Amino acid sequence: MNTATRILLACLLLFFASCASKQQGGNGSTTDPTITPSGPANYYYDFDDILVPRDMKLVPRSSFVLETPGVKAGMLVFKGRVDPVSLTTFFTNNMLKDGWQMSSSFRYQRTIMVFTKSDRDCIINILDGRFSTQMEIWIAPKATSGTPTSTMRQERTLTQ
Repeated sequence: MNTATRILLACLLLFFASCASKQQGGNGSTTDPTITPSGPANYYYDFDDILVPRDMKLVPRSSFVLETPGVKAGMLVFKGRVDPVSLTTFFTNNMLKDGWQMSSSFRYQRTIMVFTKSDRDCIINILDGRFSTQMEIWIAPKATSGTPTSTMRQERTLTQ
């Protein structure tokens, strides 16, 4: 057997071994406390009132969260092989359970859902890709009634 054949066989063995471990739950064991008999549980990531389906994986390099004593805001990015329609249904049901109210939504190639609470807004953007679905969750605090919402516009008017 020549060297090229050995390398090819080694690559194939690694490929099949990695596929088998993913089918068993990713790490090859079922002793992870987050895994139930029906699969891993859904997760609350940085925001304790926004539940994310277990099949969507966080993309930390594309995400950011700002946290101060009075404000927690940011954007979380997820990817996964999830049907966008079932993802939309998941958020429609679970955001209501967590006290959010849907204020508007857009759908088809891209789905955008806007949810509100008394102190924050949440925008969920779902993009249907060719091989996977990407999702962005944007969380922003609401401006208080005494805070100007367009300071840039005011400054530009004053300098002109």
